[in-house]
Amino acid sequence: MLIYNARVVTPTQLLENGFVRIDNDKITEIGENLTGYQPDDQLLDADGQLLIPGLIDIHTDSIDTEISPRRRADFPIEVAFRELERRMSGCGITTVYHSMYLGYETAEKNQESKYSRREVFETVYKLGQQSTLINNRIHLRFELTGIYAFETALDLIENGMIDLLSVMDHTPGQGQTSEANFLKYMARNGLSDAEAQQKLADMQATPRLSDAQFAQLITLAQERGTAVASHDDDTAQKVDEMYAAGIRICEFPVSMEAAQRAKDLGMSVIGGAANVLRGGSLSGNLGVEDAIRAGTIDSLCSDYYPPAILHSVFRLVNNGVLSLPEAVNIATLNPAQAVGIATETGSIEIGKRADVLLISLADGVPLVTHTFVGGHLSARAVLQPQSESAWPA
Repeated sequence: MLIYNARVVTPTQLLENGFVRIDNDKITEIGENLTGYQPDDQLLDADGQLLIPGLIDIHTDSIDTEISPRRRADFPIEVAFRELERRMSGCGITTVYHSMYLGYETAEKNQESKYSRREVFETVYKLGQQSTLINNRIHLRFELTGIYAFETALDLIENGMIDLLSVMDHTPGQGQTSEANFLKYMARNGLSDAEAQQKLADMQATPRLSDAQFAQLITLAQERGTAVASHDDDTAQKVDEMYAAGIRICEFPVSMEAAQRAKDLGMSVIGGAANVLRGGSLSGNLGVEDAIRAGTIDSLCSDYYPPAILHSVFRLVNNGVLSLPEAVNIATLNPAQAVGIATETGSIEIGKRADVLLISLADGVPLVTHTFVGGHLSARAVLQPQSESAWPA
């Protein structure tokens, strides 16, 4: 296939009248000002649209929400998987790391799902090995107080089901929730000050993995070639501890201090695209756009809203934060580098898998018109022509 008359975004430049040739599933030629084509080329006129790499989403909680959108409202995992693939393909995500929690008792109680956590992991893994619309991988989010799930985590990693591991700690008083904010939240939920203080003390006293168990988890992941991330680091000291443990991805730092320390150490620093698109943090923590301006965050993930990645790219360009190639990189090449798949995908470069998108602007809003995964068309969108009689005067 030959895609021509496109504005091609490479890692370093924008080719205004560019073309890309795809043979089988690989990019084999990139250039400008096409002068001819081969007789057997399947031609696609991009009509001046942007051609960018497919988005790499290394943290999205969407699969659990798709399976159980409401408490006790469980849908077949196979249906949830396929429908989520369609939606992600439509918003330009060509490689997704389904981020699924384990050992997070609070989330399990809130969800009240009929599925065990092992069943969810194993089913999603099996589905990802079949013919799929996009590239599906698994991100295991392990809660450090989840001692009861420790052996399950080891087993999932040992059996090669996990492509990314992040270690989480939602205990209030550190991470994303300060003691003051926790107490305010408890008050809003009707607890007295004494009850809230007791709840805080109980949660802070919850046992965690021992140092030996923590080291065992990280070491096993590293031995299996699984990337490892920290989560919600709030201080430079916390970042130092994670780095000393062998962790090289800092995910969702909640302060500029933590983000800067991670960047100084050479870690990949991941922020939420929803934070960028909404203009700030839901909980009053670090603003990701500010951190990108400061050069302390280098990659975006969707977190909880998959469409946010593409729209954040254009927000960053429109706000003068980054050039177009730089903004595209933080949603494609940089996250691919963080998890070790940049030799396969993540940029428009010769030899890489042809995971690419055609983007048009509909009233200034980016719209994915074509999603190609390995050179195969997995999603297409065409705007309806306007009708003068569509709305009464």
